[in-house]
Parts: sequence; structure tokens; C-alpha cells
Amino acid sequence: MDEKDLPVPRNSRPGESFAPEKSQKLMFEPAAEFVELPSHGYLYKGITDDEDVVKKGGVRIRPMTVNEEKILATTRLVKSGQALDMVFQNCIKSRIDPGKMLSSDRVFLMLWLRAISYGNIYKFQMTCTNPACSKRFEYSVDLSQHPIKEMKEGVQEPIEVELPKSKYHVFFRLPRGIDEVEMVKISNQPKKMNDTDDTVVKRLRSTIIKITDQDGKELPEEYFEPFIESLVAMDASTWRNKIESSDAGIEDITGIVCPHCETEFDSPIPITENFFRAD
Repeated sequence: MDEKDLPVPRNSRPGESFAPEKSQKLMFEPAAEFVELPSHGYLYKGITDDEDVVKKGGVRIRPMTVNEEKILATTRLVKSGQALDMVFQNCIKSRIDPGKMLSSDRVFLMLWLRAISYGNIYKFQMTCTNPACSKRFEYSVDLSQHPIKEMKEGVQEPIEVELPKSKYHVFFRLPRGIDEVEMVKISNQPKKMNDTDDTVVKRLRSTIIKITDQDGKELPEEYFEPFIESLVAMDASTWRNKIESSDAGIEDITGIVCPHCETEFDSPIPITENFFRAD
């Protein structure tokens, strides 16, 4: 997918690039190391010509400094959803706009950045999923050894999925950093007491390229959200499964055992307020 096909977030001013400017030069800048991305850079050929990304399938990234800790401690940047992008812009030394990177690659880089900046072992509190227990306990993972799901070679955008019930065809791209910022903006908007959470609909809507019926006729864009809201469960599940099977990602933690009741369960790696801190 080319750079021109990616939207500009609405919280950017006209003429302003989504990616923040590089910070001032550091007196002692840490050395950057090369890390391969879960997507192998398959979908970035129209976004950058950096050989690290398009040929080697990765990026060069350096550890965080106090300068990046200042960014993460700035409430307005965190609330706007731009803090992480500013950190990426400073720490990623390959030529690629972090906002145009896949969300799955960004999650991986966030874990990698935490590991090289504060250490591989990440400790956090888990809550037992057994309703009769629900007790909290400390758990830890080695971020450098945690399994990832790699993107399969040959994935191209737009990705097409046929919905089994409605027989419509949805053409979509995978989520990017720009979509994350838009979701943060939506979640920060004031809501009335009876308002429902529409981030699920907005998240799917943001990645749609086009929708066609059985005869190939395109659905007008103003009907995209009503279309999503009216999907039967089978169609919605098929669409989500197609997204998951096409994308890369971080695997869940498996085989967690509650020390209080011995219930075994799986969980995504939780990103807590202590994530970017040394244990």
C-alpha cells in the first residue's frame, strides 16, 4: 500500500506531518541495533525506500533516554495518543514514519524498546479469571523470549474477505499507528450516560477501502458504519478472523496458573503504568 493511501489523522493541523519532528541531538545518544519486524516489512514498500525495512524486514532502534521518559511523563501527549509516536520517532533510526507502521509491528517494537531500555524481565500484577477467586498475584515474562506471530509472505493490501451470510465483499487494510491515534481521540470525547462504546465500529471502519455487493456494486462510504453495525455475528466473526490470519502480532501468555486456586488461563501481555520503568 502506498503512502498516499493512508489517511491523515484529524487531530493534525493542515500542512503538519503526523510524525513529530526529531528531538534535539543528545549529548550521548545510545547505539541503535537492528531488529526484524513480525511483518518482515512486506507492506512497507510504498511507504519507505530504506533497505533496513524493505529488504531486511526490520528497523534500527536505540534504547530510550531521559528525553523519552519526559515525553511519556507529559500528560497531554499521552492523552492525545501521540506520546508513543514521539518516542518511536526519536528511537527508530530507520527512515519510516511510525504512524504508518502496522499496529502489530508497533506493539512488538514497544516490547522490544522496553526490553533494551529497562531489561528483558517485565513484572506486573495479574487477576485470576476464576470468579470464585479473582485474587491478584505477581507474574513476569521475559520479553526477549516471548513468542511472536510472523506475517505470512504474500500478504498484500487491500485484503479481501467474502462475508458468508450477506455475500458482501469487504476490501480493507491492516490497522496502522494513525488509526490508534484516532481511536484515542474518540475515546477521549465526552459521552452521555446512555451512549454505547462505538470504538469497535470505528476501528473496523477506519481500515475499509471499499465494500461491494454480490454484483460488484460499491457501497457508498456514508453507509460503511451502518453496514458494520448491522452485520450478523457470523459475518463479523469471519471478517475479524481474516484480519487476524493476515496480520502479525504478539502471542498471548499461555499456561498462567493462579497461585491461590490453581486455575490455569491465558492472557495478553498487560501494558501497565509501570511498563516503561525498571523493576
